[in-house]
Amino acid sequence: MSTRPPNNSTGPLDHLSMRYLRQVLDMAHPADEPYVLNAVESRVIRRIKLITLTIAALLGIVGVLLFYWPQNTWPELFSTTTVSFLGSTYELPLITILYSLLLVYLEVNLLLAINLWGVKSIMEICQFPRAHDAQYERHLQSLANAASEKSQGIVRFGTDPYMTAPRWGLTIFFLLNTVKAALSTLALKLVVKQSIGQYALHPVTNLAGMPVYALWNTWASWQTLHEAQVRVMAPITIREFVHELHEEWGKNDQFRPLILEALHYVSILKRQHNYAHLMLTETLLDRFALAIDQPLTGNFTEKVLQAPLSVRRSLERLIVFGVLVDGKLSWLEKTRLRELRKKGILTYSASAIQQIGADYNQGRGLWV
Repeated sequence: MSTRPPNNSTGPLDHLSMRYLRQVLDMAHPADEPYVLNAVESRVIRRIKLITLTIAALLGIVGVLLFYWPQNTWPELFSTTTVSFLGSTYELPLITILYSLLLVYLEVNLLLAINLWGVKSIMEICQFPRAHDAQYERHLQSLANAASEKSQGIVRFGTDPYMTAPRWGLTIFFLLNTVKAALSTLALKLVVKQSIGQYALHPVTNLAGMPVYALWNTWASWQTLHEAQVRVMAPITIREFVHELHEEWGKNDQFRPLILEALHYVSILKRQHNYAHLMLTETLLDRFALAIDQPLTGNFTEKVLQAPLSVRRSLERLIVFGVLVDGKLSWLEKTRLRELRKKGILTYSASAIQQIGADYNQGRGLWV
């Protein structure tokens, strides 16, 4: 039997995922690959993402309206406050500042609520984590610990709605996103005023922030849902791939020493803050009985060129899988793949790798 989700209270937004779960929870365990979304799962998840992104965009638009509409309707309520400091007198918009902080607090918490609903729905539809999974507790803990992780300066977030872990990582993520939206709006206002000059109407320049906030909220929500989907699909995808690799090359003395060299070359070993890369590294270390502290020569490309063609093709599969399993291709990864292609080690074209990654992100599996 599939794992039932905890007995949470549900609201009207849970209808999509719960309707799907009613159809599958009492069925036998599906025979297809658990890390590949079927047509129904893909359709329901697309609807959930559309609802989440639409509400996030509307929150940005409504937030701008709620900020300017009361000030234009009741300007006397937002009058400046006289403040004396060190013998000098200042006129400060303290009421406006407090009101804006209240709106930011409400918007961030509403964004948290709708995005955590989206994450919870994706987890429920994918029936993750599964009780029969040997890494069940690890998956839960990794989701709870994610708030303290950092990747390229972006605060990562805990997204498990079934646990009582703090959500500070995700809160800071949305708070920083709101700051970026505010700065972008300010820059847009300056551009509009410079372009139109004295003909620029004050209400028009104020409302120009609506699409800016909508776009930033949509981007942040997309990042959240994408991260959640990768965290759901990556563990079993990695386990199946490493199992297949070990069955073929587990005892090969030409392949095993080059595994960590390959991971180091594309900087996977250096990105232990990345959830998917950390899990891939640990799974390879465990299955192939490798030591993380073994010395690396740094001559990976030279060693690969000296290896048999079959070993080179399997290392190529490992590299392509490793750079794609976290759901994105960094600039450094693209550069390293380009270098391998120039040296004749990599046979996959750039477009082929992009297509494999797109299929993986759309839930069709990571087939290398």
